[in-house]
Amino acid sequence: MSTIRSITNDSLETHFRLQLTCTPRCLIGPGVFDGISTHIASTIGFDFLYLTGTGATGSVTGQPDLSVMTATEYAELARMMAYTTHLPIIADADTGFGGPINIQRIVHLYESAGIAGIRIEDQTFPKRCGQLSGKTVESLEVNADNFDGEKAGRDAFQEGVRRLQEALKAGADVAFMESPRSIEECKQLVEACKLKPVLINILPNGLTPQLTTEQCTELGFKAAIYPCTGFIPAMLAMQESYRALKEKGTDLECCGGKRVTFLNRWGWRRRISLIRMLRRRRRERHRERRRRGSRFGNAGSSFVRSLR
Repeated sequence: MSTIRSITNDSLETHFRLQLTCTPRCLIGPGVFDGISTHIASTIGFDFLYLTGTGATGSVTGQPDLSVMTATEYAELARMMAYTTHLPIIADADTGFGGPINIQRIVHLYESAGIAGIRIEDQTFPKRCGQLSGKTVESLEVNADNFDGEKAGRDAFQEGVRRLQEALKAGADVAFMESPRSIEECKQLVEACKLKPVLINILPNGLTPQLTTEQCTELGFKAAIYPCTGFIPAMLAMQESYRALKEKGTDLECCGGKRVTFLNRWGWRRRISLIRMLRRRRRERHRERRRRGSRFGNAGSSFVRSLR
């Protein structure tokens, strides 16, 4: 169980708050984990993006989501993503990477990176993916100290609801419980936390029911994240392409008739044009400096001769 807190990122943070309160449907945010996934997701028409810890950890460190990725690694990745998209990004902040001072630091790092909100959970360190079994959580008092009054939950549903209610009273902007196990629990969760928006996390073949975006709206959720939308299909596609190259000697069929210029959709052509323009201007300035230098040189020679 965890909560989401908006952080001060001017227009994007304000925009996301307005969306949560004014949009009648559930806002949808797919998981992104690198520059390419951020570019692609930004062109589809989603409400926001979710920097998924599992995908990011695998992409950046090559390791499973077991607290191996650091706060600074997350912040640098987030900075690149925020630069790449026009959409608000909600970022995974794990357990805050330590105590109150560490949490304060990751908030500041994400703020400076351009992130609109963060998700902090109450697992003990080292944490693991919320969909895995065997998780342990902080005591109520420890968690309250960590997030300036935030109190997060245990595995038991009712205890989780109680702690979420306390977290919302303490200032959390959005309630998020990891993996309610049934439609009935989803309904109870939304009703119990109805004074603030509630977010739901949908993973393929996960512990939570496989809710569609329409079902999320019907159940009263104000936002939903689909963390695996990007990295699982990407992994499957890469497996197929690498295997084809190894077994068939070519990856042509897997590339779908696309060339490297397929990257044009992410601004490659625009950036190449910009580079060419800058080079042209540099050459023009260089020629102008040479012309001016030539005139000054002639004038200087005449001036020196006149003194003689």
